[in-house]
Amino acid sequence: MGMRRSLAAFFAAFFFAANSHAQVRVAVPIVPVARGPVVAAINLQLAPLTAALSGPAASPTLGLAAAFKAQLAPTPVAAATPAVFAARSALIAAFAAPKTEIPALAAALREAGGKKAEKAAVSLEKIGRALDSAKPKELAALQGSAQALNARFDGATAAPSEAVDLSAVPTEDADGKSGKKAAKKLKKEVKEVNDLEDVLAAAKTQAVLVVIQGMDTAGKDGVIKHGMTGLNPAYVRVAAFKKPTAEEAAQDFLERIKKEVPKPGVIGVFNRSHYEDIIVPTVWGTHPAETVEARYARINAFELELAKQGVKVVKIFLHVSKDVQRARLQARIDRPEKNWKFAAGDLETRKHWDALQKVFGSILARTSTWYAPWTVIAADDKPNRDLSFAMTLRKTLERMGLAYPPSPDLKGVKIPK
Repeated sequence: MGMRRSLAAFFAAFFFAANSHAQVRVAVPIVPVARGPVVAAINLQLAPLTAALSGPAASPTLGLAAAFKAQLAPTPVAAATPAVFAARSALIAAFAAPKTEIPALAAALREAGGKKAEKAAVSLEKIGRALDSAKPKELAALQGSAQALNARFDGATAAPSEAVDLSAVPTEDADGKSGKKAAKKLKKEVKEVNDLEDVLAAAKTQAVLVVIQGMDTAGKDGVIKHGMTGLNPAYVRVAAFKKPTAEEAAQDFLERIKKEVPKPGVIGVFNRSHYEDIIVPTVWGTHPAETVEARYARINAFELELAKQGVKVVKIFLHVSKDVQRARLQARIDRPEKNWKFAAGDLETRKHWDALQKVFGSILARTSTWYAPWTVIAADDKPNRDLSFAMTLRKTLERMGLAYPPSPDLKGVKIPK
């Protein structure tokens, strides 16, 4: 396919028509959604690159090229998080076209704000200055290495063979609070989300799209119920994506997804999502492999367009263990009030546990972008799971720079009796 992400889209503008009233809106700057993890990973990966500029190599560019091949070219270690893949792909794209992409990524980091983001921006600019004075052959070699990696990714953020190893990712938070403390903290988080939702709705300049994926019983319904309790339903839209209807199956797989994208001022939630169109055909073989492969790039491109429109895409994977899933499925059988949740297909799906874990790991690596990275939430403990979800949503809203619109001149305005 050859589609490559462009960090230069940071400067793009977008025109949005809402309802029947034509409404012009210029895109807000694209900034990392999960600012902390992604920016921290960028800094870690930049450290040996900047150190190489003053290393023992014959020239700074040769040292940088060697560090690039050692640091960014290899597949990340088994315990690598989605943020590591997002940071790596952003840097590879920057080095593939350093004249334009390094300044664009540095600008995006500054827009994110914070000391760590500033540190990353400064490091990138230092590298950019070194490359400006590099010998043409040396620069071409470094750029060629980055372009070759981008070509292998083919619009994704990792190669087809690369994945997050979910067996190395905990399903229970080691630093989690007691159930009582988590519930108390959750109320505070939801209250803050509620307050921020009011500003989002009033400003009507941006939107939030929360994408929730996970194995059966991971708690997709639960985090929506408990992590968003009390939000104004007028400004929340939840879409649950089931098996496509015959009409939907005949359309492009993104068609039904695009219809549910939240408008400015709204928090949209996808209970399952466009990622099902990678998961199901990969595990059950319903589509040709090349069709499924192309969807990685198409989804990344779709989410980049959303980011340019001012839609913050928050992608959450609820990570549950096989033992806990078994207990929860059994509870659906044993407890009458939960019987309605049980479906015979759940048992069939459970047989594909290993294959599903593998495809989820691939998705977490290959679609975790700097503008829409994945967050993995341990889902074995329900109270801490719900708390982590609410905290993630609250932090996203806080980082959006929300503000109430300017008040009109109301001097002398009186309400008639």
